[in-house]
Amino acid sequence: MTIGTISHGTLRTQDLIPTFLDAVRDLAPCAAPFGPIPSYAQEDDSADWWDSEDAGCLLEELTDILSDHAPAFCYFGPHEGDGSDFGFWIDPDLIDEAEAEDELLRVADLDDVPENWTGFHEGDGFSGYVLHVNDHGNATLYDGEGFELWGAV
Repeated sequence: MTIGTISHGTLRTQDLIPTFLDAVRDLAPCAAPFGPIPSYAQEDDSADWWDSEDAGCLLEELTDILSDHAPAFCYFGPHEGDGSDFGFWIDPDLIDEAEAEDELLRVADLDDVPENWTGFHEGDGFSGYVLHVNDHGNATLYDGEGFELWGAV
């Protein structure tokens, strides 16, 4: 999964819905609404349907699906600095909260991760997340198995 923009520079439903729908199909194909855009609207981006309540509801549904499938410690929505820049963004507050609850270990060097690192989590078998932040500020999140979940430059 890519952290960052999936749609930029538009708030038009006729631009956002197809882009969000493609992202849902890639990320969560079983959650994708079936046949949500009428064929006449697919062929005409000035059709009245794009300004309808149905289109608004579909956009909200797609946004909810993408939010539910956002990577760990990220959210889906507009970028804080640009309301027309939709994508997946790192949420520093979620990272700070997870670190405070010993679910995440932040390190400057992966050699600093203790061999027995396990974060606190209800249930058995959970090993905590590791967030590697290098001296340039680049961040990479790993799960408890050492698998890279995402990286951000």
